[in-house]
Amino acid sequence: MRSWKVVVAGLGTVGMPTAEYIAGVEGVSVYGYDIVMKKSEKFPTTTNWDELPHEDIDVYVIAVWTGLRDGKPDLSALEDVLKKIARANPDALISVESTVPVGALRRFANELGLRRLVHVPHRYWAGDPERHGVRQLRVLGALNDESLAMGVEFYQHLDIPLHIVSSLEVAEMTKIAENAYRFVQIAFAEELRMICESLSLDFEEVRRAANTKWNIEILEARDGIGGMCLPKDIRYLRYVAELNTPLLNGAIEADESYKLWIRKKG
Repeated sequence: MRSWKVVVAGLGTVGMPTAEYIAGVEGVSVYGYDIVMKKSEKFPTTTNWDELPHEDIDVYVIAVWTGLRDGKPDLSALEDVLKKIARANPDALISVESTVPVGALRRFANELGLRRLVHVPHRYWAGDPERHGVRQLRVLGALNDESLAMGVEFYQHLDIPLHIVSSLEVAEMTKIAENAYRFVQIAFAEELRMICESLSLDFEEVRRAANTKWNIEILEARDGIGGMCLPKDIRYLRYVAELNTPLLNGAIEADESYKLWIRKKG
């Protein structure tokens, strides 16, 4: 059985459980890297990139923060790590699990001379790591055939099931589409709740009744759409679109109106 030496870059909400899962797989040695010191009993960690044994590393798994700055995608942390890898070990496989806009990874690969790169966007949900943790069906898109073969071999070794897609771009779009779709679903429920209450109707009773139909699943309407992923990714999708996006715009506006409505309700 092949052995793997792996660096997990970014030890936050997704990166830490990912690294700990990988560390528990036979035949894999894991090193953790983050700009802020994070401790684990399962693998060594460092904030010093140069301390890592780059000449021996087979795979870099990247789970760094990607977000928004001034309404545009902020990929500075990802770019920083990719530049470090390009200098230290450009022949290693790079697996980006962070969410990125469509086209970003191929552009980085071309600019930095990266030869082996896959995108396996995470589906980790901290709210239920048992059912929606690291090991679940994942999408994998690759830069080229060599990257695809090595990426499939690595994730099969980790016993993580894969759905292979034809390109990096399809994998990138899949991730942001998943979260944007969820955002729209929740925004509909939020707006429906406001409409129901304006008519003195019990939203929960309406929701339960509607959900008795076989193809309907209206979600709960709670305190507004929070967290890091859904609000960011619907804006990523809107950002990359070369056309008007009235549905996405409307969902964002509906959620903002709902949050204001909730605050006024006290």
